[in-house]
Amino acid sequence: MNQTSLKYVFLITALVALTIYFIMMNAATFQFHSVRDDFMDWHFANNPTSATWIGIHDYDGELPDISTKGREKERAHLLEVKEKLEAIDSETLNDNDRIDRQILLDMIESSFFNMDELQSFSWNPMQYMWGLGYAYESLLAYDFAPVEERADNLSRRFLATSEYLAQAQENLVEFSKPHLETAVKQAKGLAGMFDATIPEMAEQLQDDYRKNFEHNAGLAKQALEEFITFLESHQNNDSFRDFRIGRQLYNKKLFYTLKEGITAPEVMERAERHIRVVQNEMFVLAEPLYSEWFGEEPATDTHEDKLKMTRKVLDRIAEDHAPRDKVVEAARETIAELEQFIRDNDLLTLDDSKPLEIRETPEYQRGVSGASLQSPGPLESNLPTFYNVSPIPEDWTDEEANSFLEEYNTISMKILSIHEALPGHYVQLYYANRHPSLVRASFGSGVMIEGWAHYTEDMMVNSGLGGGDPRYSLVEKKWKLRGIANAIIDQKIHAERMTEQEALDLMINETFQEESEANGKWRRAQLTSAQLSTYFTGYILFLELLEDYKEQEGVDFTLKKFHEELLSYGSIPIRYIREMMIDD
Repeated sequence: MNQTSLKYVFLITALVALTIYFIMMNAATFQFHSVRDDFMDWHFANNPTSATWIGIHDYDGELPDISTKGREKERAHLLEVKEKLEAIDSETLNDNDRIDRQILLDMIESSFFNMDELQSFSWNPMQYMWGLGYAYESLLAYDFAPVEERADNLSRRFLATSEYLAQAQENLVEFSKPHLETAVKQAKGLAGMFDATIPEMAEQLQDDYRKNFEHNAGLAKQALEEFITFLESHQNNDSFRDFRIGRQLYNKKLFYTLKEGITAPEVMERAERHIRVVQNEMFVLAEPLYSEWFGEEPATDTHEDKLKMTRKVLDRIAEDHAPRDKVVEAARETIAELEQFIRDNDLLTLDDSKPLEIRETPEYQRGVSGASLQSPGPLESNLPTFYNVSPIPEDWTDEEANSFLEEYNTISMKILSIHEALPGHYVQLYYANRHPSLVRASFGSGVMIEGWAHYTEDMMVNSGLGGGDPRYSLVEKKWKLRGIANAIIDQKIHAERMTEQEALDLMINETFQEESEANGKWRRAQLTSAQLSTYFTGYILFLELLEDYKEQEGVDFTLKKFHEELLSYGSIPIRYIREMMIDD
């Protein structure tokens, strides 16, 4: 065979191999899309409140089946989907499909862990109050359809409430005391909707619609009051389940929560190393301010001396805060300044078409965190995003209220709004909603979401917010310490039996938190597990990504380019963002 013939043989062989590869790739892509689309259809039918949030309104009048039989059916279906996904060769998928396939597999494994091992459905009544509250609010707060249509679907959800709560009651076989106490408060707050928000919708209805709506609302309220009675009947139990989930469950839950291939010991090692680094940075900032404000050189011989010096400086900064009854207004007043700063410094492109509303946190959501961000789904492009801020409870003493106000002083309130709104959760989530994948919208990464928000606190101050005023850097680094402390207490409380006093000592003495904040965080650490570790973990991963991206881009690097590219991939684990942004 001559050389020309050999070339043709080689070329034909290569073309055949390439053709086979593309056939396999197209077959795998078609197979994945079929499995994915069938699963998402099932998911929305099985989780009607999630469907409403996303913008799929085929199930707006339904509540989920949370019974034992419902969980068994769910588990069987997830197992079937898992087997189908594992049969698909991920190497023949494009990057977007490959990542979405892995997100689905991770979600299924996490669901199995929750159903088979953690089993929070049997001991955490709070999840039922959140589920029911959001099922109502998603139809009350968002004007995605005429009020008559939303009221009709809400009325159907009212009718389904009794069965939903009966299933919840059957599921709950034991309680931890903090989960039970908080659920009672949330349930009473949810019941308050029937005396306030729900009547406002009723007033907009014609008489016939209104009578039926009010009748069904009355049935739902009665069912909720009976559930409250059930919960209260257990408040005097002789014994309660430990709110701590233990090392074995914690380590697994953290792994499934982070989805970054990082273990609990690795998170702890990084957190304990970083806490000293940030403290030392704060000591350097605090010393000249102390000398200027107090007219003397501070004692700095020991670590304890430096902590006292820094605490005194932070206490002076904290004196500038909003009045007790103006917390929500104080948050609202930060928005224009932050928006203008982002534009002036070209940090990323903002979208003026996405309305942001600052409001009081709905009562059924209170008791876990002081502020939150509640965005519409990707198919609801013109609905408002809610920046929820909890007002100071009326039963708090002046001392308790003042402690809270000092924690969220004027500068700290700006950091809070950076985190929750601009350019934190609010901006990140409307960028995420542009991605066409409903998989990413439905099963977002908490590490990416919280890590981005935590990263932006640091980024905004380093970019010049505050005009170089060292008070801004000091307060921002205090927030950084909060993120580190979150990770430490989260793990040590649940896996190492850290006591309340030990947790408070760390938060108040080592990370400068006010007593009200530390008490609230202790409460939150009792009620949640693994979530508090997402802030610090995500922040560190974003910093590492930033440094590698800077090195890769060289003179072409800009923060705007970095931010907009990483946000364009949606709320996916940071390791996948790294794969897309960093060349091998």
